[in-house]
Amino acid sequence: MLIRTHPCMNVLYSTRQATLDDLPKFSGTVVRELYRYVADLDLLVCGPQYWFYYGVDGRPNTRFTLEVALPVQGKIPTAVLPMFKRVPAFRCLSSRYEGPWEGLAEHYRQMLQHIKDNQLNMNGMYAESFLHIDLDEPDNQITEIQIGLS
Repeated sequence: MLIRTHPCMNVLYSTRQATLDDLPKFSGTVVRELYRYVADLDLLVCGPQYWFYYGVDGRPNTRFTLEVALPVQGKIPTAVLPMFKRVPAFRCLSSRYEGPWEGLAEHYRQMLQHIKDNQLNMNGMYAESFLHIDLDEPDNQITEIQIGLS
């Protein structure tokens, strides 16, 4: 685990209200929509997809705000500005998780214990950066988990 400052980035994003139980239905559809916009607007994807979670508490039925984002470069048309924003740099506890997503909850528990043990202050932001997705062989998946710190 590493405490670091993630650099700022321009993203094309989509926001949804969700619960943890809702996440599987968003896994392909939202990202496909974003990639279509990137292609249509002739933008360059310059990083992995990010999923930002705001107001999540670990309970499966709690509603929270989910932002799915793709870091992009290029001229952003003003007609679609509401779908673009600049994510400011943020301080976080970062950890790389390798394996099926079913193991993410345990990895989060370990990270939260590290935060507690080291008396770090969270800011309520959670993010996952999907570095490698392999739905056929989930053991090959690589996810970077970032828990925002103040």
